[in-house]
Amino acid sequence: MFSFQSWTKADDIRDFQIEGISIGDSILKYYNREDLNKFYKISYPNSDKYTGYEIPNYLSKIKFKNYESITLHYKKNDTSMRVVAVSGIVLYPNNLKKCLRERDLRVEEIKKGLIKYTEEKYETTFGEDKISKGYMHDLKIDEGSIRIWCTNWSEEVTKDKEWEDDLNIAIDSKSFIYWVDNKAY
Repeated sequence: MFSFQSWTKADDIRDFQIEGISIGDSILKYYNREDLNKFYKISYPNSDKYTGYEIPNYLSKIKFKNYESITLHYKKNDTSMRVVAVSGIVLYPNNLKKCLRERDLRVEEIKKGLIKYTEEKYETTFGEDKISKGYMHDLKIDEGSIRIWCTNWSEEVTKDKEWEDDLNIAIDSKSFIYWVDNKAY
């Protein structure tokens, strides 16, 4: 169900892929600037150092095999638009139990391919309402992290924004993680 680059054992964040896209690839290899205007731009309240796009499968000229949408982030001033974070999303509407089972399967699958990593599993609340929950599992490796999590959106967010509970797999560079944790919000 999920695509990661084939590997025997890996410890570099660039060795992993989502829908064939890796950290360091140019977004322009897959989409032109005109394409990007069709997608959902992701911005952050306290810094615009990085820009992102959520790309739903139905809007993408490249049809995804494993995800309903992907997100791509790059450094705003990088004219080659090199990917610093890539993630994939699969919807699990009102089915947290199934999402958590799938998350745990993906974590085990990914861990089999890692040489050296640290791991952390935790729950967090987020979103404007601070009621929505994330069930996180982080695998930290050299130069970045692979985060696999389920989001259980609150009833209010589900109703107001029409968002559905989901499974996310994110491959993030170390610089992007630092920015999100310390500058973006």
